[in-house]
Amino acid sequence: MPSIRVKENENFDYALRRFKRAVEKAGTVAEAREREFYEKPTQIRKRKAAAAVKRTHKNVSRARSTMRRNRGLLSR
Repeated sequence: MPSIRVKENENFDYALRRFKRAVEKAGTVAEAREREFYEKPTQIRKRKAAAAVKRTHKNVSRARSTMRRNRGLLSR
C-alpha cells in the first residue's frame, strides 16, 4: 500500500494529489478492479491472446507507416 509523508505546512489537496499519484503508479486501483469479479482461466487466456494480437497489429501498423514515410523521403 503506497504511503506519503505530509510535509509541514503542506496543503491537504496537494498531499491528496501526491497520494493519488502514488496509488496510480503502484497500480492498486487497477488490480482491485481486475480482481473484483472472478475470471475463468479460459477468459484470462482469451484476454491475453487478444491483447497480444492487438499489440502485434499496432506494431505492424507503425512499421508500415514508417516505411511509407521513409519511401517518400527517398524518392525526392
